[in-house]
Amino acid sequence: MTRRGFTLIELLVVVVVLVTLMTIVFRLSSTGSDADRRNRTIVRMQRLENCLSGYYAAFGSYPPVRLHSSRDIYRKVTMHGVQKTNERNESIWNWDPETFEKWVAEGQGKKYYQQKEADAWYQVRHACKAQPIDCRFPYPQGYREIIRTVSEEMKDKAASGDEEYEAYWSDPDRRERLIGTFDDGGSGDAGTGRFSKWKDEPEWETIQVFRFGLMSYLVPRYLVMINGAEDFLEFAQWEQNNNLPCDPFTGIMYKDWKMVKDDADSTLPSDLARLANIPSQAVCARWMPNLEGICSCNHDLSLFGINIKNGDQSELRSDNPDIEIFTPGCQDGTKDQYILDGITVRDGWWREFYYYSQEPYQTYTLWSAGKNGRTFPPWVSREQQSSQASRCIAVWTRDDIVHMSN
Repeated sequence: MTRRGFTLIELLVVVVVLVTLMTIVFRLSSTGSDADRRNRTIVRMQRLENCLSGYYAAFGSYPPVRLHSSRDIYRKVTMHGVQKTNERNESIWNWDPETFEKWVAEGQGKKYYQQKEADAWYQVRHACKAQPIDCRFPYPQGYREIIRTVSEEMKDKAASGDEEYEAYWSDPDRRERLIGTFDDGGSGDAGTGRFSKWKDEPEWETIQVFRFGLMSYLVPRYLVMINGAEDFLEFAQWEQNNNLPCDPFTGIMYKDWKMVKDDADSTLPSDLARLANIPSQAVCARWMPNLEGICSCNHDLSLFGINIKNGDQSELRSDNPDIEIFTPGCQDGTKDQYILDGITVRDGWWREFYYYSQEPYQTYTLWSAGKNGRTFPPWVSREQQSSQASRCIAVWTRDDIVHMSN
């Protein structure tokens, strides 16, 4: 008796069934992944809201995060990621969202539309981050070799003209990570000149050694942000945003920031307790458990017994978005380069949240740009936009996740 094998049709049917099942599984897993990211975003947002509620209960307002850039969405942005003071570009909506989505969906990549859309978002994004979530501050001593290595790597990428560099350059997010964060200490388009120690009255925008974003209000600022070299505390930016505290046990005001720093740097538990008991610092302990395990930072931080670092993070490297490099304008242009550490909270897609609060800081908006990574600022009236702009904004914001409590 002969054995009957599979016919070609039967084999094709089996293949089709298997492909169909694999497609279903892939889509379900993809949907699950997106759902997980969304849930993670909502959980982190709720925990940030708990911190904001605690801050309001303690101080009677929501964190008065100072503007670090303009809220003007039409302000031009340099390749270093700095908004230009007197130059505007109001023709950012000259791309068609339907055509853009069609080409992206087909995976063919219509460079014209992709570049137009990316350029528009690059400009709007800087306005959205006018009140940043992250706080930035100098690393402690001992990072000199890492600073030198990363700095040289950044310079090489800036000088190279290879395809890899061009690919990064075409993506605004990567462009800001790799080259927009490098500051050669110059001025204008040649460099942001952020580290201008030699100006008599340095402007807020020119000394971004410290960034007082939302997290600088939600974590004990003195314990976290003054661990770097003492000369950082000489900058007007730090002094303008911090009043000298009093010793909580004697009521006598510290004479200078060096005394506060000495207490922060001390390994003696009594000195750390003294600093932690400064009222503005100790009040953070009330909401600190909400930050456990959800913050992005480059090294472990335990504050009031709570480890705030998110375990799913990359190592310290040049393409890490938590790194910025600053080079003081020294005469030889070679010494004293610094990497800035930072603390922030990211959503399920590993992007920073956005925050908006206007004086007198009795309301706020906290939101995530969602899966597509695009959003639009709540302070700009959508009704006053053109029909083309409205279509673009609708595409950008349709998957945004906005808090519901205020």
